[in-house]
Amino acid sequence: MSRLRLGTRRQTMTLPILPVDDEHVMTRRLSASGHVQHQLSTVSQIYTPNTDEYRSQERVPPAGADFKRQLVLRPILNSEEQQIIQRRLSVISEDYDTLGEDDIEESTREELINRFTIQTEHIRRRRRILFFIEPIFASILLLPIVALFWECGWNLVLILLNVLNGYSSNVPSNEDFHGYSLLSLIVSYIIAQLLLLTLYLGQDFFYNFLKQQKLIVRLILLKCHIFLLASTYVVQWVMLWVVWDQHCPNEWYFELVLSFTGLFALIVFIGQLSDLVYAPFLVSYDSIEYCLHFGCPLLTRQMSQWKINLINYVVYEIIISNIAIVVWRGFYNVLDKYLYPNDLNRSAWICLLMGYILYYPLMYFQHYLEYLNLKFDFWVFVSINFPQLYRNIRHFFAFLSCLFLWRGFWVLYDFHVVIFEEHYQTYLLLYLLSFLFLTLLQTSSSINGPLNNIDDDNHFFPLYPNCYVSTIVQKFSHVSFF
Repeated sequence: MSRLRLGTRRQTMTLPILPVDDEHVMTRRLSASGHVQHQLSTVSQIYTPNTDEYRSQERVPPAGADFKRQLVLRPILNSEEQQIIQRRLSVISEDYDTLGEDDIEESTREELINRFTIQTEHIRRRRRILFFIEPIFASILLLPIVALFWECGWNLVLILLNVLNGYSSNVPSNEDFHGYSLLSLIVSYIIAQLLLLTLYLGQDFFYNFLKQQKLIVRLILLKCHIFLLASTYVVQWVMLWVVWDQHCPNEWYFELVLSFTGLFALIVFIGQLSDLVYAPFLVSYDSIEYCLHFGCPLLTRQMSQWKINLINYVVYEIIISNIAIVVWRGFYNVLDKYLYPNDLNRSAWICLLMGYILYYPLMYFQHYLEYLNLKFDFWVFVSINFPQLYRNIRHFFAFLSCLFLWRGFWVLYDFHVVIFEEHYQTYLLLYLLSFLFLTLLQTSSSINGPLNNIDDDNHFFPLYPNCYVSTIVQKFSHVSFF
């Protein structure tokens, strides 16, 4: 009955980057005739009133279409104050102003140039270090602790269900499991959903309230909020997972068909698969700016904030969460049944190996893969005509990486972690200790993932923003190593 859920937050569609054309400057002729415009789809021919009045939300999901990133193309103004597009050579170059050669003397200019060069080299060296450290830190240190929190929380919920249904207070094995009453599952799920609804509708109130508190009080209340949200997500996922386990056929082909159906349902409903990607691709930093507001990708016009929050809740916590569980459950159960089911250690280590083999290339080559359309004509064609196909392929491989990594750690914990004779004592102790450890690192919110876009000045990873270490370095910049 060991199952998993990953603490992260969702993403939404990001738009393709078009190549620079010196003659037309980002203008693409849709027809050979200057008087006839080629319609890209029948939807575009439908008149929609007030489309120019629709606005995106202030806080959007990580890597969303409205997430402000440094792109390879940036607008500048020419001498006539007309906007043109300029290709940027370096992110670092934007952090400094151009030296005014006509306004300073030769000696002063040389001194400033030398100082600029030294400063630039120092920043480049720091950026290279951070670039390599970010994925390693997230995958080697944070992910095992986050997975431990979820594994212990999951088993604690199963023990609670055992007690409610009159079973033993230990985690049941697959052979001894006889099923839980539908009433206990539904009631627990409804309670979890009501708590989530309260957090969604009250997010602005919670944010304003915490912002007025002193630092220590604010941190304590924020940690309590994160712990409550994480525990609620554990309950939500356990209930849905167990319902599917008890009331659906367990044949491998049915589960795989159901999972692939969920994949296509996500593509049809929201256009992309990024909501299946969790830690270690996405980690968070504990702050009221990132951990209280739920990112919303909706474009709205003259709508009350509580209505936006309510719609966002329905979309993500009722629709997308159910689809994500269906997808995860099918692939996970197939691995349980057919990847060395009689040798759990070998099964777990193979999963970890496969997960890391997928993870590091997807992270380190993220920037290169994101901007292939600026290097090759073929990817220009792909990015313009199939903007989400290429990205969804990467999302799918990132999902597989998460699946292998989480199952690897999960199986090892289930098989080896035994401290007390009573199971609930072991899981409760590790549940609290893992949260305390992440709290001390200021990343307990990685259990749920960043709820909205996190400001990242480095922009190493444009598809899956991962800037925990960079944020720590920025806040403690006096550390001599950097």
